[in-house]
Amino acid sequence: MNSDVAHAREIAEAALAGRVKKGGEPLLEHVARVAASVADEIEQIIAWLHDVPENAPEWTLERLHQEGFAPAVLAAVDALTRREGESHADLVRRAAANPLARKVKLADLRDNLATAERTGGDGEKYRNGLRLLEA
Repeated sequence: MNSDVAHAREIAEAALAGRVKKGGEPLLEHVARVAASVADEIEQIIAWLHDVPENAPEWTLERLHQEGFAPAVLAAVDALTRREGESHADLVRRAAANPLARKVKLADLRDNLATAERTGGDGEKYRNGLRLLEA
């Protein structure tokens, strides 16, 4: 594993430890599946970090910058981080505008949809997000 990928994984493991998704699943399991589903190392770094700033506010983009992550990684993580009051559709559109974030968002939505279907949850917002990305 690339040392930058390993560093991103370590940060995600520390930042997301004990945090759960709405359905009760450990957030780290979702992040690990998303990272495993993208091929490129830079996409894997972004995937490991994609839920960190939103779910661990002490991990700001500035702090990730101080950890040595490249500007392209930080821009993609920023594009994947929901803003206060932002709709899911607007988040997907913003992520789609960044080529690196777009690939990770696609993997994120697919994993969220699979989880919703597996657990009997409503996956419609994820289906809508996938439609937006494919448009």
